[in-house]
Amino acid sequence: MRMNDRLLITLILMMSMFAPLSTDMFLPSLDEMVEYFGTTESTFSMALYLFMFFLALGILFLGPTSDKYGRRKVCIASLSLYIAASFACSFAPTIEVLIAMRILQAIGAGGAMAVSVALIRDCFTGERRSKVLKIVAIIGILGPVLAPIIGQALIWAVDWHATFWAPAIVALAALGLTLMLPANIPEQRYEGSIAGAVATIGPILRNGEFRRFTVMMTMVTFCVLAYVSVSEYIYKDKGFGVGDMYSIYLASAMILGVLAMMCLEKLKLSRKDHLKLFFALMAVATVLMWTVADRGPLIFMVAVIPMIATSSLARSFGFDVLLSQDVGNSGAISSVLNFSTFMFATAGMIVVVNLPFDNYITSVAACFTIYLAVYTVLWIRMIVKGTTLKGLE
Repeated sequence: MRMNDRLLITLILMMSMFAPLSTDMFLPSLDEMVEYFGTTESTFSMALYLFMFFLALGILFLGPTSDKYGRRKVCIASLSLYIAASFACSFAPTIEVLIAMRILQAIGAGGAMAVSVALIRDCFTGERRSKVLKIVAIIGILGPVLAPIIGQALIWAVDWHATFWAPAIVALAALGLTLMLPANIPEQRYEGSIAGAVATIGPILRNGEFRRFTVMMTMVTFCVLAYVSVSEYIYKDKGFGVGDMYSIYLASAMILGVLAMMCLEKLKLSRKDHLKLFFALMAVATVLMWTVADRGPLIFMVAVIPMIATSSLARSFGFDVLLSQDVGNSGAISSVLNFSTFMFATAGMIVVVNLPFDNYITSVAACFTIYLAVYTVLWIRMIVKGTTLKGLE
């Protein structure tokens, strides 16, 4: 059976959501779960940190593996593991079992995420690929905001167990669509060993131009997660004191950032002008964050919007450029892009809470500055030395 484009895009979107569904949905019930398992917050945090670690491993390993065995087989295996582990998490009798199931859940999620981007490169080209990446970018920005809100609703309606059932049900629907996925994607398979398939990541990383542009486009998640991880403290706890309005401010910034991205896309800028736009947006966000963001919750929210727009554009425009390069197999390229995105996001969460400033707004401003500096250096290098990247020559 041939899968039509709409069903394929639906499958890709479902699989791209597994990270926020798995990490953010149960966050509103952390205190309740710590009490349920009779453990401490530090021990329970292993369910989060180990998930992130094994998600990264799943991304790195299963993307290239799908170059050898095909997207369909790896996708079925990843989703099946994710579904089983998600249901097992909801019935875990001890914190040790929960952590073990979270590790398996992370590996399955990593495989699904890697396959999702590989499918975009395999199945779409030109304007069609750009549109798919734009939709994925919107989901990528809104997912971390919507997941806790949906999770809180499920907790009120049922209890924390439902925050593991819901992702499993989404994965079950994705598995049904995967069964319709043609078995011949990709048509040209890697014929060596699994270790050899994973090793194909090496030449991609050694391609200096591809590597540097990947940093330019994915490091913006360093800013996004730095902001998201301390936003509750800034808006609510010992910050602006907005109380229950916190989620409104957080969601509004994300939604307005996405809307700004959609408006900017209508300008039909050239690819090189996109790079100027990235710099301008981040420069505005950084200046606002250092100068006026501490004057009130609304001003702080406005200061964040250009950064959210940059992140959305990077996920659509940036990935479009990177997926157009002939530097390796789709699964390996997908692993590099997803892994880079994920690692910068994780770094943002860690760095922002460890900077030596007396308030988190200043720490967020510093994170914006770090990204802007790295982006500017790499962009100037590209201008001075030129580039052979397809579409940016």
